[in-house]
Amino acid sequence: MSCCPEMERLMDRDLARQAQPYQLTNGTIITEIDTEYFLVFGEERHRFVGMHYCPFCGRTLSREMWNREKKK
Repeated sequence: MSCCPEMERLMDRDLARQAQPYQLTNGTIITEIDTEYFLVFGEERHRFVGMHYCPFCGRTLSREMWNREKKK
């Protein structure tokens, strides 16, 4: 499940992943964002970059930002 068709296409091409941080294998998470949505860089050894917001539709993706907005 993704937030928009553009994000779904990124996931289909394995350029983005939706997974818990402990489920990401063969790579390194290079950000400290509490999220389950990551951009994927690299070919053999991946680098995962967590996302706060969808780059296409702007929906909040990270638990960290969702909790901050909820407290307002």
